[in-house]
Formats: sequence, structure tokens, C-alpha cells
Amino acid sequence: MDMFIQNDECNSSEKIISKIKNGEWEYILKCLCVNNGTTIFIDYTYFKHFATKETYNIILNHIINNIDSVLTNHDLFYVHLNMKNLTISDIDKHKMFIQHISFVLKNKYPNKLTKCYIHNASFIFSQIFNIICMFVDKETQEKIEVIKN
Repeated sequence: MDMFIQNDECNSSEKIISKIKNGEWEYILKCLCVNNGTTIFIDYTYFKHFATKETYNIILNHIINNIDSVLTNHDLFYVHLNMKNLTISDIDKHKMFIQHISFVLKNKYPNKLTKCYIHNASFIFSQIFNIICMFVDKETQEKIEVIKN
């Protein structure tokens, strides 16, 4: 079962963009990141349409609030990332956000992540990830798993 199956009301780029234009940010944020027990689900499909320099802090705060909510009742958390539709140009476009969120999460939640599962990663993402891993400590590398489709 795909944990990232989108709601029928918001299952296409056009509908996501329409909800953003209508100011339905709370709905988009809930689709982008939600928690369930000890697990955080982050869906890049929504990030792709919603993320701009103006919304980065909103997104970061929403993710932090979800993690804090999990850590209220649990010592550790899991993350599942849906990377469907991620391109190299998207990585380049959002690299400052990626660096910033990585820094914030590393410092705010040291040793709290149990495992991060990356779903629907493209071949190119997998290759880039393999290169990046050369610069990531072994303990963190072991917590990240790219799930093959």
C-alpha cells in the first residue's frame, strides 16, 4: 500500500496549485507533512508547488511542529519521504532550503531520528545521494534508506 496516495480532492498539480491560489495553505501543509504515531510523512509533490523563498519558513515550522508533536510522547521518530517528481533543477532551486533544514534538524534533534525512508526516488536522485553520502557520517548514513520501487 502506498502511504502517499493523495486525496481525490488534491491529486493533481492543477488541483494543488488551485488550493494554493485559494489560500488553502493549511490543507496543503497537512498534505505536505503529517505525523502518525512515531512517524513523519513528507510528500515532495506538495512541496514542489508550494515552496518558495516566502514559504520556506512556513514549511520548516510545520515540519518542526510535527516532529515536536511526535517527540511529546516518544523518544525517537521515523521519516518517510516521497520524492516523486524530484528533478535535478528542483534540487538546485531549493538547495538553500535543503541545507537550512538539514542544519536545523541536525541541531534541534540530535540522535532522535530512528530511520529515514526515501520513496519514489529517481535514478538521478539515487546517484546524487550516493555522492552526498561520501560526506555524511556513517551513523547518519545507516539511518537513511532509499526504497527501490
